[in-house]
Amino acid sequence: MKMMHQGIGAEWRSFSEADITLLTHLLQCTWNKIDQKVWDKIPFVNVKMDEVRQILSLGTGVEPGRNPSPEVVEEIKKILLAIR
Repeated sequence: MKMMHQGIGAEWRSFSEADITLLTHLLQCTWNKIDQKVWDKIPFVNVKMDEVRQILSLGTGVEPGRNPSPEVVEEIKKILLAIR
């Protein structure tokens, strides 16, 4: 999260606390499905606002205690692995 925040900069403030909580939960669920060596190579500092918004849009109905579907996790995984 720190690297994403750092890369996005001041625009990060446009996300609500609920957005950040949801993003954290979605990333945690996705982290469980990506090999650690691959995860460590994702350049989170290069994440753009559009990518964060895209990930958040996949989190409808998701909250701590209610995880995203495997299909949603796969979509988030695709977004993260496409970051350059």
